[in-house]
Amino acid sequence: MNSHGILHRSEMRPLRPPRVPVPPATTYTELHRMTVGDASQNADALRLRRAAGVLLLIFCLGTAIGLVHVIGLSRQVLARLEAQQVPQPSLMHQPHTQSRGVVGGAWQRVHSQEAAKVLIAYSDGPHLSKLAAAVDVGVRNVLGNDTKSLRVRTLDNASFADDVLWADAVILGTHVVNANVEPKMTKFMSEWSFKEDLSQKVGAVFVTSGGLSAGEELTMVNLLHSLMIFRMIIVGGERWTSAFGASAIVGEGPFEPAGQNSPEQRDFPPICYPTDPDSIHNMFKDKAIGLGERVASIATQLRRARTDLLRQN
Repeated sequence: MNSHGILHRSEMRPLRPPRVPVPPATTYTELHRMTVGDASQNADALRLRRAAGVLLLIFCLGTAIGLVHVIGLSRQVLARLEAQQVPQPSLMHQPHTQSRGVVGGAWQRVHSQEAAKVLIAYSDGPHLSKLAAAVDVGVRNVLGNDTKSLRVRTLDNASFADDVLWADAVILGTHVVNANVEPKMTKFMSEWSFKEDLSQKVGAVFVTSGGLSAGEELTMVNLLHSLMIFRMIIVGGERWTSAFGASAIVGEGPFEPAGQNSPEQRDFPPICYPTDPDSIHNMFKDKAIGLGERVASIATQLRRARTDLLRQN
């Protein structure tokens, strides 16, 4: 360095880069192991994913094959059912002691001298006649088969003076016409006299309708209103499904005769459709039988109570 403080070139040392510490060999070994371990784990995960995918594919294929097999079996069963002509048992031709809806046993049979007098009056027609016959079966289940206390009349042969006043219970049957009582029944009831006391008589109704929502319940209620005008004691069916009386559907769905629809128009298997155009389903007959049983039983109890009351007086 001279007097001016300047360094000579010979005194200047070259600058060296900083030393970088060299990792030991063990560090490289650990890094290598970690890299190899990650690759092994990734390979295991990839194999697991592939195995899961294969199992899922096998499960889906097995499910699809099973569904195809079940559908094929169902079609074979339906084809066999359609090919077979399975006879449907007729409720009217079977031994019948009570309707299936009675709770607590059959209605008790009564002696002929205690039996109530029951009138079944209905309009003509094959369907209504069959429903009236089912009501007749129910009444006879209580009153007996040899009783003279039952009258079954068409409206043309029934009268207010000879039949309605004679009876302890009146069961009326009508077709559903425009969601209402048919004119023939209206004409018959227009002949009833308000001067006569009908307040001790039991009243009930049954109807037939072409469709499921064609007014059968409305018609029953309207007819019951007419009976209530005469202060009659109203009795419905034995179940909540026949609370207003008995009704039958004869022209829609599975209750429509087979000859009135084509196979393309059917929503149910062919076996569901009746082959007899004048038949009614056994379910409706059973409700009518239950109605007859209940009316005859209640009317007999009321008659017995009135008789006992008269004897006491």
